[in-house]
Amino acid sequence: MSNTVATEVTEIQPVLEAPSFNPTEPKGSLESSHNISADSRSLGHAIANELSVPPPGAELTPASTLHLTLTILQPSLINFLSSFTNGVITVGLPTIAQSLSLPRSLYLWPSSVYGLTSGSLLLIAGSVADLLGPRRVELVGIFILGVFTLACGLSTTGVQLVIFRALQGFAMAMHLPASVALVAAGVPEGKSRNIGFACLGLSQPLGFSVGLVASGIMIERAGWRSGFYVSGGTTLLAAVAALWMLPNVKPDHPNISTIGRALYTEIDWIGGALASGGLAMLAYVLA
Repeated sequence: MSNTVATEVTEIQPVLEAPSFNPTEPKGSLESSHNISADSRSLGHAIANELSVPPPGAELTPASTLHLTLTILQPSLINFLSSFTNGVITVGLPTIAQSLSLPRSLYLWPSSVYGLTSGSLLLIAGSVADLLGPRRVELVGIFILGVFTLACGLSTTGVQLVIFRALQGFAMAMHLPASVALVAAGVPEGKSRNIGFACLGLSQPLGFSVGLVASGIMIERAGWRSGFYVSGGTTLLAAVAALWMLPNVKPDHPNISTIGRALYTEIDWIGGALASGGLAMLAYVLA
């Protein structure tokens, strides 16, 4: 006799427990607990979004990399060209003095007056750049630098050369603090920004070294004025390209209609004049 054993397969269903409700618990405490739960979930989502990072192999898009490169390259190129001009002055000073009949008492002024004006006006130029925005100050500064670099090549007397070199220093004082602010604002923190600041520092001695070597050849082959023409023309081209290359940095005072009043009230002109005068006298004594 065969016994048939019937086996029933019972599907196990998860048991959902309803939230326990205590009749003695006040209604307000229930509502506050629900609010705390909702706030906790919202906070968790916010933290998850903040901590979300790109995958390990992710890289910047080519457009972003190009933009960062141009942001670093433009002010570094201006530093290179201005230092290149200093190299031309250093090597070609005897030829320049003979060509312009420069008095012996002014022999050192074409090279020293540039550092005098740029160093003494750095503090005020930096304050103006913070107030109006580094991009505006950079554009104006490099345009003035290019114009007066060309003017140095067109000068006919030694006094004109000294004045134009002084105005070059004024333009460089506008460029230096603005360029640092643009790199700091337009390049993300980390390796890229470190490279940007390194390029700003390297471009000056590199430009001076190239100017010392190239100016000897240029003065012998094309005359001393050719160095100023090359540097000034390239600077003006860089000024035009800067309209698209430089990042937009929000100024401390974006309202254009009241810029004049802000310049008068928010900048310590007396302190800046005293500091600039002290630096100018020190540079004059050393020169």
